[in-house]
Parts: sequence; C-alpha cells; structure tokens
Amino acid sequence: MKIKVKRLALVVSGLFLSNMPVAQAADTTDLGQIHIQGLPGGTGTGLIQQEESPKARSSVTAVAIKKKAPTSTAFQMIETLPGVSTFDQDGTGLFGGTLRVRGYNSNQMGLTLDGVPLNDSLNYTINIQEFADSENTCEVFLTQGSTDIDAPHVGASGGNIGISTCDPKDKLGGKVAFAVGSNSYHKEFVRFDSGGFMNDRAKFFLSLSQAGVDKFKGDGKADREHLDAKAVFNFDGGSFSKLSALYNKMNNANYRTVSKNDIAGGGYDLDFGARAPQHQPALAGTAQNDTTYALNAGIFGASGAQYAGFNNNPFENYQIALQNHWQISPKASIDVNPYYSYGYGTGGNQLTTVTESKASSALHGGIRDANGDGDTRDTVAMYGSNVSQTDRWGITAKASYQAGIHNVSGGIWFDRGASRQYSPVVGIGNNGNAADYWLRDSSAYLQYQDGTPYNASRNWKTDVDAHTLFLQDSFGLLNDKLNVLLGLKRQSVSRDFNNYASGSGVNANGVNYSEHQDFSDNLANLGLRYQFTDKQSAFFNAGQNARAPENSANTGLAQLTGKNYSTSIVDGVMVAKDAAGNAIPVNILAVNVKPEKSSNFDAGYRFAGEQLTFSGSVFYVDFKDRLSSQYDPATNLSTQFNVGKSRTVGFELEAGYKLNSNWNVYGSMARTESTMLEDQVFVKTTNGGSVALPTSGKQMPDTPKWLASLSLQYTYGSFYSSFQGRYIGARYTSLVNDDQVGGYTLYDLGAGYRFAPTAFMKTPTIRLTVSNLFSKQYLSMTGASGSSFTSNVNPVVTAQGTVAGNISASGNPVSPSFYVGAPRTLQISMSTDF
Repeated sequence: MKIKVKRLALVVSGLFLSNMPVAQAADTTDLGQIHIQGLPGGTGTGLIQQEESPKARSSVTAVAIKKKAPTSTAFQMIETLPGVSTFDQDGTGLFGGTLRVRGYNSNQMGLTLDGVPLNDSLNYTINIQEFADSENTCEVFLTQGSTDIDAPHVGASGGNIGISTCDPKDKLGGKVAFAVGSNSYHKEFVRFDSGGFMNDRAKFFLSLSQAGVDKFKGDGKADREHLDAKAVFNFDGGSFSKLSALYNKMNNANYRTVSKNDIAGGGYDLDFGARAPQHQPALAGTAQNDTTYALNAGIFGASGAQYAGFNNNPFENYQIALQNHWQISPKASIDVNPYYSYGYGTGGNQLTTVTESKASSALHGGIRDANGDGDTRDTVAMYGSNVSQTDRWGITAKASYQAGIHNVSGGIWFDRGASRQYSPVVGIGNNGNAADYWLRDSSAYLQYQDGTPYNASRNWKTDVDAHTLFLQDSFGLLNDKLNVLLGLKRQSVSRDFNNYASGSGVNANGVNYSEHQDFSDNLANLGLRYQFTDKQSAFFNAGQNARAPENSANTGLAQLTGKNYSTSIVDGVMVAKDAAGNAIPVNILAVNVKPEKSSNFDAGYRFAGEQLTFSGSVFYVDFKDRLSSQYDPATNLSTQFNVGKSRTVGFELEAGYKLNSNWNVYGSMARTESTMLEDQVFVKTTNGGSVALPTSGKQMPDTPKWLASLSLQYTYGSFYSSFQGRYIGARYTSLVNDDQVGGYTLYDLGAGYRFAPTAFMKTPTIRLTVSNLFSKQYLSMTGASGSSFTSNVNPVVTAQGTVAGNISASGNPVSPSFYVGAPRTLQISMSTDF
C-alpha cells in the first residue's frame, strides 16, 4: 500500500487542485519573458496545450523546453506526458536514454525532425542525443497509439514523436549561453540570426555548440560537438522554402550494465576497470595468451572488469533537408521535401581477444599473426567493435486541395538506405590506446590468412527501400461541430540483405548468403472530433499500424547441425555434409519472423477553459505477431522473434490548471495493461527438446502498469521556480514474469531569473536545474530501445522438459541487466540574446 499512497498523492492531489478558488489572472502574454501570465488553463507550463486533433496527442513547447537542462533530449522534454516512461543515463542527456509509451519501446515509435525520419532504417532505433540543440527546439509532440497517416514511417506500430525546430528570427541578433554542473559538466552555445533581408523575404540562423560531462561512476566521459542551421525564404502568396542542416559528432563512454547479482557483490557504483590490458611479451615459436597473463588478472571474462578505455560509442552524423510549400491557389498547394542523412559509428565493449591460426579448417584459412612475433600460436588482446555506416536519402511529396467542405491531401514518401555493418579488429598498445579508435582505416585491420579483413561477429550489407502512398480527407459536418478525418495508406518495405562469412570457426554467420524480403500493408485511419461547446469536445480514433521485422531477423541463418546433416570448414570455407559424408550446400534457414501489426482505438474527452485544460482518454490496442528481441552476450548480437498476439488497454489523464497569475500546476496519470495472449516463444529444454514458454496472460516486460507526474510552477516578475515529481511503476524483466524491478519516484527542481537588459545583453538570464533531487537509487532495463528481454530468470518445468533459467535463445548464459539511475545532478546556465 505504500507505493499506492505515493502514486495517488503525487497525481490526485494535483488533479483536485482544480476545485480550489483562484484569483483572476492578468490578461497578458509575453513569450519572450520567463514568466507567462496570460496563457489559459495551465498551458503556461508549456507541458500541455489545448489540442484539437481527433486522436490522443500531447505536446510540450519552448516555454517548458527552455527550463530543462541545456543538453536535454526530446525524450526528457516529454517525460511528464501521459503514458511516457523515460530513462536518461546520467541526468544530462549527453549519454542518451530510453523511452516507452503505452509499453511501446522507442523503436516502435516513429520520430521526425522537421518532418525528416530519424529512426534507423534497419532496426528503427533512435540515438536521441544526436539531434537538435534544445535552444533551437520550439516544440515536441507525441501521438500515443495511431501514427499520422502522412508520417514518413514504416516501423511505427505505436505512434510518433515530432521535433520542430524554431525558425530564424526576424531581427538581426543571436544568443550565447554557457552552462556548468555536476561531474565537470559544461556546455557552450552560440547562435547568429541574420534577421530579414532581401526585402524581408529571407532569413537564416547558424548555431554551434560543444558540451561534455564525466561519468558519475567509473572512468570516461561524453563529448559532443554540434551544428544547427536553418534558412527560410518566403515567396508571394504564402509559398516558402526552408533549408535546414545539422552536424553532430559524439564520443561517449559506456556505462557498465549490471545484474542484480552484480549490484549485490559490487554495489551501485560498479563499472568498468581503469587498468589497461597488457600484452604478454611476444616470443616466436611459443604460445602467448593475454587472457591468462598475470598482469591482466581480473580484466577478461564475463565477470571481469574489462577496460573503461575500450568501452565507448564514437558516432558522427549529418543531415540536410529542404521543405518546399507552394501555394498554387487559395485552395490548392503542393509540398515537396527531399532530405539526405549520413551516420557512422561504433559501440559496445571494444576489448576483444583474437586467437591466431593458419589451417584449412579455419574460415578464410585462419587469422594472421596479431602480435608480430612471426607465428600463429597466440591469443592476443585487441580493439574491435561493431561498426555501422548508413547513407540515406528520401523525399516526401504531397498535394492538398480544398473542395467544398473537404480538405483532401494525398502523396508519396520514398526512402532508400544503404548500410554496412561489420566488426573489424585493430591492434592495441600497453598504454591503452588503439591503432585506429574510430575504425575508419581499413589498412590497420587485422586480416584473415587470405588477405581479407577479419570480422569478429558480423559482416553485412543491406539496402532498404521504403515507401508509402497516402490519401486523407478532413471535413466538417453538423455546422462544423463534427470533424471527420479519413485516411488510407499503402506501406511497403523492400530489403536486400547480404551476409559475408565472418568469425573464425563454424558459426551461423560463417557462410555467404543473401536474403530478399518484401513487406506490404494497407492501413486505414478514422478520426472523429465532436465540439459540444467552445470549451468541451470528445474524440474517437481507430487506426492501423504495421512494422516490418528488423534487419537482425536475416542474420545467423546458416544451419549448423541436424538429422543426417553436419557442417565443418574445408579449405577455409564452411561446408555441409550428409550422413554419408557427401558435400551438400549449407542450408540457409527461412526467416520465420513476421511483421508486427496493431489496431489502435482511442476515445477521449477534452476541456479547454481559462483556468483548466484537461484531456482524458481510454485506449485499446490489438497486437498481432508482436516483436521482441533478446541480447546474446556471447555473440554481442540480438535475436528478434515474435511473441504472438497481445492486447494493451488502459487510460491516460492530463490536466493543466492556472491557480492565479503566479501559480500553474500540471499533472498526468496513466494505467497500462499490456498482456501477451499466446505461448509463442520457443526455447530449448535441458534434455535437448523444444517447448513454448507459458507467456499467455503475462505482462509485456519493461511496461509499468502505473505512471504519474506532477509539476508545480511559480512565476513572479522575472523569477520562476518549478518542482516536479515522476512516478514509474514496477516492471517485469522476463517474458514469463518471474522477475521484476520495483517502482520509484524522482523529484526535480528548477529556478531562473532574468536580469534587466544591459549593454549588448538583451535578456541576461541565469537558470538552475536539479534532477533526482534526493538521489534516489533505481534501475532501468538496458538497450537503446529497452526492448531486449530475458525469456525466464528461474527454471520453468513443463511436460516436455525443464527450461533452464537465464539462458538466451542461442543457449548461452544471460540474465536481466540494467542501467543504474544517476544520482542528484545539478546544472547552472547563463544565457542572453543580443
């Protein structure tokens, strides 16, 4: 009952504040000031808007965004919205984080920046810390459930998130900002605005920033260099073009993920070791082994300390996009929006070992001399990682026409991505430095005996073509009291995957093969909104979503063993043999992962008054072939599989209330039941058989049943302060629900003051933000999307045999792993417009 009291005290007290007597607010609005007195119904918090969409939708504006920490990500900006569960690795946003909405993980949500898709084209993941600076962000919106019919996504089965950047300012000027904080945190930001020129038709801005912070535990830090730019040209008659660009370069250390046993033995501060591995002195004709070398004791192995210097995620990306809106007539318009993006990076534990070899029974004839002693007898510590490199381009074209009461639009989105994913290895020195930290120099790669680069675990090339055709009609009935939105979409994905033999021995990626896949779906959407009065409305939405399997479904398809079937390596190539010993082609298993599909239903009520803004909705989601994945630490890869049908039901509430001209309060609350309905997860038993785990009736892991938030904000003149609490309920960590982590409540504090203008400083402002005020210790599940689960933690006894606990899909040991929540984190920022 203790947790329930916390939960209800946090939210219900805020919701019932609407019954309190209030003083009449002054009718003033000044978006350029810290204090915002005239916005209605608690919207002055920037955390709730008076929405008119015929579906569940929430958003935050620049009013709230500018009060966050200077390096906050879009996930942190929407953390208080209903149904949202977020985790930030260090409290600053620089290390990234995870997101869930109604139990959907972030790679089930479509994400756009000014209409450009940001999800990875292969696995739909999002590295949220790579995108626009918060100083240039004006709005982040969220649709929970149904995606927008014209949104450029093929991997969004749970809704979409949109980031909108601010346009250049009309007047010549700019902004400078500087911030410092806990753990040597810093950020420097400068922006130049051209103001209007060419008869005020054109304007642009260019901003540069750099930021960094040390890890709150262990060695390592995050460094970020970033550029945002945007130019706007206005033509006659409402037509315009907007050209935007961003560049981002990050070099982030990893936090060590821990199990509950790790925490019991090493505490919450357990992290990677600071001791660099040493090479055993090389001696020709003898075998050296760096993993058993006395100076490396405690470094290697699953329970070893590893090395913090080789646990990093360097990444570089850039993007350019052009938005064109041509107003052909008062009733007709055309939008054409091309874009291009590029990304390159590595990640994971880069400390690896390689065993040299020279034999016809090894892939590619074995691995060349790695320590330079002239033989191939040694096991050598080296630096290796999974590299990802993607070129991506696309275009969205849409035509709109107003025909009587009908506002009809239709168009096409096309997107093409070319990706290389490989796992090279380079040498290291005893000082802890790698021969090529970014792994860009192929001449430094360790080679197989046949002269090709050695790839430890993967060597993939994938081309993805995605496109949608969409048609939408919006019209009003009953004197415009009833708004109807109808949408149809044809969604298609074509994927060409090529696996090139990697590893050193017989393995499921050890032979060349290719896969071609096509996925197509016809999707529909219906939205209704009825306006009872100028303050009260109701909405209903029914929408279909679909999501093609991730690229990992094509990997590891080479069959290794079977009845009258075996594999081995002959003359450097993996081959198969039948029972008689005759050579036969290696069998490539069929991809048995199906697309994920969902049908979403929302019904809700909204109230938009002068003092109260309220939105409440109930939702029902019917999933078919829901996708999940499991990480295998032995291969450093993830396996994707279907868990069958599932059902998600719940409700969401949010309210903003203006107590008086100084006080505003915002609260949200959500209840989510996400239940698997079938036993479709097959695993091995201890006697070698196969059995479906009892997952039917179980809650999807990492899906809290209860979420709540409350934010209280005070403004007086040029001063503001805010106090916020968020509750995240308990979550299961396994598919059979035999393990969980408890719920927790986090409190944040903020304050700011704007000084009088002086000299060139128009808006000198100082701000303070404190996250996790009381240094609450808590855990979050790992993964960029939070979607990698353990099947079962404890042994499961079935009629077909016993399933061992903590075993991955491939049979390797694995247990639920977590990130540790950051303790209290403080930032102080100073900024001014000029």
